[in-house]
Amino acid sequence: MKELNYTQMKKLLIVSGCSFTDGNYISNVHPEMDCSWPKWPELLAKKLDMDCINLGHSGAGNEYIYSSLLEEILKQKFKHKREIGLVIPAWSQCQRQDWQELKSFKWRESRYFEHGDIFGWLKKSIRHMISLQEVCNSFNIPIKQCQMINLFDGWINGLTKTDKEIWDNKDDINFIRRLHYPGFNPETDRNACLQIILDYEPFINVKNFIGWPISRSIGGYNIEEHTIRKNTFKDYDGAKDEENWEPLIYHTNYNEDMLISIYDVHPNAKGHKEISEFIYGQLG
Repeated sequence: MKELNYTQMKKLLIVSGCSFTDGNYISNVHPEMDCSWPKWPELLAKKLDMDCINLGHSGAGNEYIYSSLLEEILKQKFKHKREIGLVIPAWSQCQRQDWQELKSFKWRESRYFEHGDIFGWLKKSIRHMISLQEVCNSFNIPIKQCQMINLFDGWINGLTKTDKEIWDNKDDINFIRRLHYPGFNPETDRNACLQIILDYEPFINVKNFIGWPISRSIGGYNIEEHTIRKNTFKDYDGAKDEENWEPLIYHTNYNEDMLISIYDVHPNAKGHKEISEFIYGQLG
């Protein structure tokens, strides 16, 4: 068998994330729609002249993102001997739970943990960020972290029902589209979460973390709000007016031309191009 010439291979871009990254994304709202357009990791890899490994998975939480990247790094570095040009974790929401089944090794997920609270979930996510950073540093692998969607605000504001649930109940005026936040006080708990982020900051290489400290309340941002929500910083997640809500108001803080639809608020082809160009602009 002819041996591979690794010196002639392109470097690898390895990415993991949730539905905003999933290369095989299928719309639960519009299952008939062909969503096979290039996703931002593939577009970014082309700009960087790298081969892309996209590990993104719809519904994934940060346990999956961390674990999938770690396993792929070990496989490529020690088994396939490929040179890794860049690793990008596109972190998700901290309340999401991931687990791997023993027999099939398939990953499963839930929208939130049954046990614990936002503070422990947040700390766990940040530990994953620090750990992956140090793994890459130990192997001399470039890493650029980013928070793709909000890390903890979605939970504290009352977790929004899924796009599919909202679509299925769009004509039901009695439909409650949010879960009740089970914590003590949203504003007090949000401030406590912000303090946790700042407490961990000495352990984060902020030059290699796009948008750190990841909340605009303390001078950071997530990727979603600078791309498909760009220049639309009205905070819908903090909206209080449940009684006067209308379906389209749900999307007023999005750039609708970058969405799959007004009911599936995931990036379309234009949205993925916007995300790839924004991240590319932050790599210098």
